[in-house]
Amino acid sequence: GAVVDSARTDAQGWYAVRAPARDSASVYVVSVTYAGIAYFSRPVRPFGRAEQTAEVLAVFDTSSTEPAIALAQRHVIIRRPEDRGSRRVLELLVLANTGNRTRVAPDTSRPVWQGRLPRGATGFDVGESDVSNESVFRRGDAVAVAAPIPPGEKQILVSYILPADERQLDLDVDQEIARLNVLVEDSAASVTGGPLVPMGVEEMEGIRFTRFAGEGIEPGTRVTVQFGERPFSPASLWWMVVALAAATLAAGMVPWWRRTRGAGAAAEAGALAAQLAAVEAALSDRGSSLSETERQAYAQRRATLQRALEALRVRRPS
Repeated sequence: GAVVDSARTDAQGWYAVRAPARDSASVYVVSVTYAGIAYFSRPVRPFGRAEQTAEVLAVFDTSSTEPAIALAQRHVIIRRPEDRGSRRVLELLVLANTGNRTRVAPDTSRPVWQGRLPRGATGFDVGESDVSNESVFRRGDAVAVAAPIPPGEKQILVSYILPADERQLDLDVDQEIARLNVLVEDSAASVTGGPLVPMGVEEMEGIRFTRFAGEGIEPGTRVTVQFGERPFSPASLWWMVVALAAATLAAGMVPWWRRTRGAGAAAEAGALAAQLAAVEAALSDRGSSLSETERQAYAQRRATLQRALEALRVRRPS
């Protein structure tokens, strides 16, 4: 990745550049800078011939106000739940500039384009895109692009995580989407809202996805992807492990408490404290991935243990 030659164009825009030692393992591109914006050609492979004509590179004047950047395509890929129930979501956004000027951003507070992210999205990340990763960022509940967008299309790849307690993905459409494509690694998933229709099951790299597609999605539309039942996973039984451990501990403490009598209050307090500590530890480790039902069960168990400890303290202040 280095410049091998450079030249200025003549009055008609012609130029010639040379690669003194051509490397068959390399890919060459030609770039030209105009009005502060760099434009790149497709890869050039001038091997086996002394000279090759590159494609015409078009350059454009710039504007910070127009044209508006449209969302030509939005491809949403929702993976199956991970061990803790959260889901990874990838989105490929195709932005289109249909005007004759390169749209630029005056600053990051006024990006050239932005679009709303789904509710509850965390862990935002930017993948390999047609623009620099630094120019794509999260801005509140939206993804924003501050890179120059010349006439034509640019692809942006982003990903985020849906927490385990989210049983659906809500796409609140804040701008027209010419084409929306949703793929879910969940055979029981369903989609409501907007003109999306089921397209059957598709396989990508050995993974089967249920696909939904639609065109002309209007602003204000809410597209909801409802997930099926969460598949069985040993990790989903964490609450049973805690309950069984607490019950075993309590059962083992009863005979010992009866034998020691005088130390009974201390033993009982120790058993309750151990159970409470186990509950607190599990809640801390898995708090963000709990469903509402699991969270309520935990809260009830914790409250019961706290009341038992308080009652014991009142009976035996020492």
